[in-house]
This record gives sequence, structure tokens and C-alpha cells, in this order.
Amino acid sequence: MRLVFHESLSLSELLDALLPEVRDNFLTPDSSEQAKLTSIEYNPGTGKVKIRAYGHIDERILRVLSRYLKREVIVENTAPLSEKILNAWPEIKERINGSVPYFTSLARPRVENDRLIITVSSEFHKNLFQKRVKHIKEVVEEFAGTGIEIEFEVNEQEVDFSPTPEESLEDTSTDLGHEEKRPEIRSVDGVILGSRIRSKPVKVSQAQLKSGEKVCVAGEVFHVEHRVIGSRGFQKLVFYMTDKRDSLTCVLKGDHAEKVNGQLREGTNVIVEGKVSYDEYLKEPVVEPSKINLYTPEKRTDTAPVKRVELHAHTKMSAMDGVMDVAQLVERAAEWGHDAIAVTDHGVVQAIPEFYRAAKKQGIKPIFGMEVYLVDDIAPFVKAEKTDAKLSDLTFVAFDFETTGLDPRRDEIVEIGAVKIKGSQVIGEFHTLVKPRRGMSRKSMEITGISSEMLENAPAIEEVLPRFLDFIADSVLVAHNAKFDYSFLRVAIRNVMGEERDFSYIDTLGMAKALLDIKGYSLDKVAKELKITDFKHHRALDDARAVAQIFTKLVSRARRRGVETLGDLGRLKADIDYRRVKPYHATILVVNRKGLKNLYKIVTLSHVQYFHGKPRVPKSILAAHREGLLIGSACLSGELLSNYLDGETEEELMERAKEYDFIEIMPLDVISGEEEKSEKSINRERLIEAYRKLYRIGKRLNIPVVMTGDVHFLDPEDAKVRAVLMSGREDMLNQPAAYFRTTDEMMKAALEIFDDETIAEEIVVTSPRMIAEMIEEIVPLEGKLHPPLVEGVDEEIERITWKKAKERYGDPLPDLVEKRIKRELEAIIGHGYAVLYYIAMKLVENSLANGYVVGSRGSVGSSLVATMLGITEVNPLPPHYVCPRCTHTEFVTDGSADCGYDLPEKICPVCGEKMDKDGHDIPFETFMGFEGDKVPDIDLNFSGEFQSAAHRYIEELFGSDHVFRAGTISTIAERSAYGFVKKFAERLGKGIRRAEMERLVRAVTGVKRTTGQHPGGLMIIPKDRDVHDFTPVQYPANDSSAGVLTTHFAYEYIHDDLVKIDALGHDDPTMIKLLKDLTGIDPMGIPMDDPDTLKLFSSVEPLKLKRNRLRLKVGTLGIPEFGT
Repeated sequence: MRLVFHESLSLSELLDALLPEVRDNFLTPDSSEQAKLTSIEYNPGTGKVKIRAYGHIDERILRVLSRYLKREVIVENTAPLSEKILNAWPEIKERINGSVPYFTSLARPRVENDRLIITVSSEFHKNLFQKRVKHIKEVVEEFAGTGIEIEFEVNEQEVDFSPTPEESLEDTSTDLGHEEKRPEIRSVDGVILGSRIRSKPVKVSQAQLKSGEKVCVAGEVFHVEHRVIGSRGFQKLVFYMTDKRDSLTCVLKGDHAEKVNGQLREGTNVIVEGKVSYDEYLKEPVVEPSKINLYTPEKRTDTAPVKRVELHAHTKMSAMDGVMDVAQLVERAAEWGHDAIAVTDHGVVQAIPEFYRAAKKQGIKPIFGMEVYLVDDIAPFVKAEKTDAKLSDLTFVAFDFETTGLDPRRDEIVEIGAVKIKGSQVIGEFHTLVKPRRGMSRKSMEITGISSEMLENAPAIEEVLPRFLDFIADSVLVAHNAKFDYSFLRVAIRNVMGEERDFSYIDTLGMAKALLDIKGYSLDKVAKELKITDFKHHRALDDARAVAQIFTKLVSRARRRGVETLGDLGRLKADIDYRRVKPYHATILVVNRKGLKNLYKIVTLSHVQYFHGKPRVPKSILAAHREGLLIGSACLSGELLSNYLDGETEEELMERAKEYDFIEIMPLDVISGEEEKSEKSINRERLIEAYRKLYRIGKRLNIPVVMTGDVHFLDPEDAKVRAVLMSGREDMLNQPAAYFRTTDEMMKAALEIFDDETIAEEIVVTSPRMIAEMIEEIVPLEGKLHPPLVEGVDEEIERITWKKAKERYGDPLPDLVEKRIKRELEAIIGHGYAVLYYIAMKLVENSLANGYVVGSRGSVGSSLVATMLGITEVNPLPPHYVCPRCTHTEFVTDGSADCGYDLPEKICPVCGEKMDKDGHDIPFETFMGFEGDKVPDIDLNFSGEFQSAAHRYIEELFGSDHVFRAGTISTIAERSAYGFVKKFAERLGKGIRRAEMERLVRAVTGVKRTTGQHPGGLMIIPKDRDVHDFTPVQYPANDSSAGVLTTHFAYEYIHDDLVKIDALGHDDPTMIKLLKDLTGIDPMGIPMDDPDTLKLFSSVEPLKLKRNRLRLKVGTLGIPEFGT
């Protein structure tokens, strides 16, 4: 069928004719008149409708047409190039931008012949765009056709970034895309200052702050500071307000400050009307409100009757990547009525403890998981049916293709080079250029050195391919990164001959990884290592010759390891260090308790055995710990999408997909920020095609297909925060739309891919909810202590305590002492804490036996049992006298003394011996709480020289596989966060208002940077338990040279479940031992109220210095922690 219109027909008229019942629902006056149609063709063979139009047709309209015609609709724009681009410019910008537009109104286009020239304001922007030129060109070509060259020119005069002193920072928001000036206000709820505001407010980011002018602005308060200045009590109240794109400062003084004080707090939404003034202290404009109204804003809400479940989200524990607090994510999910939510941080599970607490508080199901860096240690680098064939009997062809791009489905071969080898001899060569159907891109020409002119008279692939197949017949193919060239070969055969063919091949990339120990395995690096230097890289025949030499030299090395056959060669795969293999991404979700323990084991192995830049997980390790886990295909960096883009067939992808429990599809604008990372530029059409294929594969294999958001921040505006975090990267503004979406928002994203509401509902709602229902309720940490088991420890602690007490205070014991010990022992033994006292006692005994005293610190001194066991030198009883000879005791309970050391000297009335003075009157509740159930925190100060020996002693007591350093998590501190924000501002070429800087600093603070270890904390695992019942383990800061393993979870989260002993290293015990050795004086025999010792803190007299050269006023300079 072919319809030809002899006069111009508008799209509106076409839709009136074809779809009158939907026109008003889908078209606006602007969009309906965008184009004039000249013809419509329907091709029954392809099932496609082709529209020829003069002008641009909005993509949304095409989707409407496709849906109602039940046919794919394609458009040919017959307008001139300049008109095509300029008419479509707003949509081009939107498509390029993603959620954080870096391609803003600063980029001004013009068209000259076949060149699109974009004027930008700085070299920074030019460099930014140059790095993205391939993606920009692909988007432009979708609207204007192929053959366009894109250039950037800088015109600093055209756009001035510099703020004037008076109007400094009048607009400091980053242009993050199209934004309405007016805030969405649901209701005005009250007046705080002045009267009701009648003016229509603008958003904070749209407010133009010019001194002397009146403004009306609406936003959320996030900081309030009230000050009283001077003796007269002048009041000043400063508050910051934001719309999450920019922030500003409001200042109230005098009566206004007094009136408003106490009525504003963080999270309050206000409309402010007032005058702008220039603040000399802040050096920027501020608003002095005359009126302040409260209002309720319109918020994103999930109004769907059945809610989706997000199965892929990253928190601040995704190091230097996620900017979302896990508690905020859970709170938002609960606010929207979601039943469950998953957290899948990159390579770690350190958010799990806080995630569980937040989910329990909000009443929703937590789904524990991780986005893993998956390494394929299963795929062979030798593919052959006859593995017993001897290498000496085989003919090999080393080959290389030069292509127009990286995608075998869309790009073409432009040069073939091949070298035939028998033994170590070259017996033939094949070389030809190939004329592509489409022209070479500038980038391809730069890489290959092949120009369009060189290809003009070259033979087509239809002529070349049969000759090449004859050349490689009965040979084993050899290539470097063979998957690339092999995919292009198979696709070419499929397109030209309509056949599917398989070949035996060897990948020299895998061979090199098995046989060489070098940094990087690119062709040129391998060639350099093997001293092959005489070749021109990126020309097919030169590369093929290099591959041939590499292959023969690697085979020679392999023979030294006993390799004779193809099978022997393939078995060298076991020698590859898979820490150096580029990983895929995959998502892991935990189904049950067994799965959680398996996930912890995977985390440990990935950090301890396979860490190389990132914690990597070999497929074999994942397979061995698969029980209780669900594996998802993840993002563009996942195995399925990556191999689709590499040209694998649907059947090959199906084999890969069988290893997964669910297939992930993500919104198109989520992927847009990732294509540079993947080294595979991918436009929307290719991505839609890929997702549709993955959906078909999922249906064929009965694997659920789910829509996930790859969530890295909470709201669209938070993309700016992530850009700040990445301020050191060139692509910092190239942020994907990785925000947490409502059900309706995700449905809209799904319909952009499938145009089918049934499929959209399946992948957005039904399948994710089905997976969430498979997840069991899991308690990762019980909050109940699991002490190590020591047989008879309760009785031993009790025996020693009573024995020492009676030695000190006599038998029978004074009533006060006996009651105190009984009460303490009941709490200690009753709650299972006796083993903590036992461990501390043994550590102190061991240190004393080696000549080092031990100092206790913290509240352990409030336990009399600890005193009797020798754990602490502090006695918590009331001030008292005790006779060291006859044990006669006298307690001072009349309040005349707070500390026994302050009591006057006294002679024992019974035996005449000088009595000891002791007692600090500290209640036991200080240590273990009013119920006596608080986990004891015993901190001990060992000599720095002895600390490592103390740690080894604990390992001897409980086993090295049950003692681990207490882990810590290092995050971005507030001071460092200021550095990130300042760097961001510098890169933008803009200033940032004080309030906005404070907001961004707060948002970035707390993002994980690395891990570490407590200076002396040790976590002890019970003998009958495995560490992975509680936490994974890793090296501190992933540094294997540290020689110790730490808990993966920060110790603060697990100290209620595991015994933590603080064996700290200090100078005090070391110095005391040194002084004892030098003087022969026992430090423990010096009275605590020794006058000469106390005088050191106020004079140098006790030191008896002949000359005081330093003119010291105190004698404590050499004492650790006093003046050093």
C-alpha cells in the first residue's frame, strides 16, 4: 500500500484521519504542527510504516502511532540539515543530557554545510563535550541523518560566568535541566512573620538576588542559627532554605528574630518575602524577610494501587558512588507504601546492620544484597572440538579486523589482515580493504588511519568474505581478544550468507594472562613484553602479523609447561590470575539465612583472595556459594548486555542467561550516564532493541524480567550531590537519572521501551513483587551477646573474686563488700559476661608476667569484681581504710571524703600497721546499667611494645580463626566535604552561595571512602560459630600487607553480638617499665598521694635539677599525655 499526498498534510490532519479518538489525549498545539507530511508507505515485508515529513516529529507521537497502528513507524525528515537540527534542538539537548544536563543553553548551535558548530563558554566545557562527542553525534544523527561532523568553539565573551561583587552568586544553581520557576504548593498553612503573602513565589534556584530588590521565594529550611549579640541582647536569626537545586541565606534581626525564634526547624517549608541586601560578612546577597508563611509542598508520591519493589539500590556505603543515606531510602519507601526494598551496594554489604534497623522501624521488608564484580573464570580461551589434536599438526590463522565501530550488529569490517602459520613458519598472508555501506566516522579514521578515500574503490564484503573463508578453511583461528573479531566474522557470515558458522579459535589474550606476569595485556603491551616492536598498531595486517608472532612465542613458553595439544593449552586457564580480569556486574539478593552466610563468605573471598582495585568474585566461587541467593543481570556492565553489544546471538545469550535468576531492565536515562564507562557507546534505539531481546530470552527461559532503577540518590535533584562527589572527574555532570522512582514513574520508563502496558506492569510491578515475596524475613544481627565458650569460667571468676576479696578485706567480709560482690556476680554471670572478665584477667596477668603494667580506662573501674580480678587498679567502694596485715577495714560514709586517697593517714587500731587508703565510691550501674545487663566494655592500656604480644595471646586462647580486628569505616568528613564542593565550584566556573555550600557539604559528608581498624579492638568469635554467622572479614583498607583481618562491619554495629576486647597500645606502661628498670623502684609501691609525685604537676622542685635551661614551670613534660 502506498499513499501519496499531493498537498501538504499536517500530522494533526493525519491523526484526525487515522486516530481521531486519541488525538486530543496525545497532542499539544506545539507538537501537532511540527511537521508536514508528504507521503506514507507501508511495507508488508518488514511490517513497518514509513512517514516522509518536512520537519521533526516528536518521538512521543511516533510511539502513539506505533501503538495504535500496531506497526513500527519510522520517519524520514526531508527538511534541510540546518532546519532539522535547529528545530529538534530542545529534544536533542534533552536526549543528550540525562538527569544532570551538562549540555545547556550555554551550548549554542549553528550549522555550516555538513558541520554542526556548538559554541561554549570555556575550555572546560569544550573538553567535557569532546569526550562525549560520539554520543552527541549519535543523538544528532537520529534527528538529522548521518554524515554530520560536530565541532566545538569557545567564546568566553558570549557567556560570562563571573559574578559581580554586588550581585555575587546571584545564580549559583547548576543547570540540571528544564525547571519550572514556580514551586508546587499544595496549601499555605500559617503565618510566622508579618501577614499572609499574596505574591507568587519562585523557587530558590530561580531567585535573582539583587541588592535593594524585593523577592518572594519558597523552599525548605535546613539550618537555623539564633544568636544573642552584645550586652544589650541584640538578637539575630539566620536560616538557610533550599529547593535542592540551590540554597540561599535569610537573616532576621531584632524584634523579627525574637518573634521567629523557635518557630523554624529543619524540614519546615516556608514562603519568604523580603528585601535583598548584601551581607559584608558573608560577602554575598541575603534575604531579609518581612513576611514568612508556612506551606505544604506538593511531593512525589506513589499513588499506584499496587506498588513496585526496588531491587537495585546503592547507599553511601557504595564507596565514592552512592549519596543516599540508607535510613532516608527506607523512610521514603515506607512513605510511598512499598512493602519491601533491596540495598545492593557495590562489592560490600556494610549497610546491612543500619538497613535492617531502619526497615524494622518503618515496618517494611529489607532485602539484603550486593552488586558484585563478577569475573568469568569458567569461559575458555581455547574453543575447539578436537582438544586432543597436537599443536604441531595444526594450521593456524592469526587474523585481525579493522571496523567502523565496536558493535558487530551495526558496524562494519573495513580491513582484514590474516597470517597463516604451520609450526612456527608463516606459510601465507591475506589482506584487503573492505568498502562499508556507510562512511567511516572521524574517530574510526583517527584510530585506524583508514580514510574514506582509501575505501572508495575497495571490494564489498560480499566479494571479500568468501575468499577469506577459503583462506581460513581447515585452520584454527587465532586473535587477540578473539571475542571481538570472532563476533564480527560470524555476524558478517550471517548477513552475507544467511548462515550460522562456528570455528575453532584461540585467544592470545587469555594465553598471555596465563603465561605472562605484566601490567595490562593489550596487544601492544604483550608485544612489548615479548620484544615484538616492529608493527603498526591498528592496521589489520600489521596486527595480524604481531598476533602470529605473539602466538608462536607463547606456544613456545607453553611447551615448557608440557603443553602439546589444544586441550593442554586450554588447561592453562587455571594459571590465570583472575584478579586482573575485567569484571562484569551482577546483582545478588539474599533469600534466607543460609544465603546471607553465603553472601558473607563471598564478600570475604572477594576482599581477601581476589581483590584487585575492586573486590572480584570468580564465577566458580559464586557457583560454590549459590544456595539461598538470587542472581540478577545488573546494568550495562552486566554480562548479558555487554555480550549482546559484543554481537552474541540470541542462542548464545540464552546460554548465559541460564546462570541468572532474574533479568534486569533499567530506564533508558539511567543507562545514559554509563556508556563511557563501558567503552561501548549505545543510543536509545540500540538499548531498546537490547532490552526487548533480553525480555524475549527471559520469557523463553521462564526467568522473571524486572525493572530496576540502579538507584544512587533519592530525588532527581540529588544528581547534583553525586556530581559534587565526582568533582575530580571530567564527566562529573554526566549523571544518570538514578533516582528512586514511584510506580507510575517506572511504568512510564517501561513504556518507553515496550509500548505495551501489560509488559510494563509485569516488569515493574508483578515480577519484582514476586521476587520480594520469595525473600524470607532475616535477622542479620540479634543484638544479643555471643561470648566465646570457656568451660567452668563462671565458677572460676566467682572463686577468684571471693578469694581475692577475703585476702584483702578478711573473712568474713564486711557486709558492704559482700553485698556488692554478690550483686555484681549475679549480673555478670547471669547475663553470660563472665568470659569477658576472664579474658581481661588473663591478658593483664600475661602482661604483668612480662614486666609491663596495664592501665584500665573507662567505666570498668566501677566494677569491684574487676578490681578483685586485677583488671583495674580502681576500687569502686566508698572511701575506706584497710589494714594490709590484719585486714581491719573502716568505711567513711559520712560524705567527708569523695576519694580514699584524700583521707588522712591512719594507724590500724587493731595491729598498729599503717593502713591503706582506697575507694572512689563509684556505683556498679555506671559500668553495666541499672539492670546489670549492659555489655561490659573493658578497655585496657598495654605497653605499645607489648600490644602485639597481647593480641597474639588472645589468638592463642581462642584460635587465630576466631579473633579478628575490630573494623572501622572511613567516610568523607565535613572538612573534606568542603574540598569536594569547592572543587565542584571551580570546575563549573561558578561561585556557590554559602547556604548551598553548606547543603552540599552535609549531603556528601558520610559517603564511604575506605575501611580501617580500631587501634586495639579485637572481636572474638565463639568456638562453635563461624565468623560469617556475624560478618564478612577483609584486610583494613584492602591492604593485604597489613597482615591482619578486620570485621567487614564497623565494630559499633556488632559489639552487642560479639565480645570486643580493647587491647590498646600506649606509652605510659612502656615508660613506667623503663623507669622501673632504671631506678629499681616498684611503681606499684608508690602511694597515690605521694607529695613529691603530685608536686610535679606544679613545680620542678622534686626533680632536683641543677640547671633549668628550658625554664620549665612543671615537671611533667616527659610524662606521656601530660604536655607532649
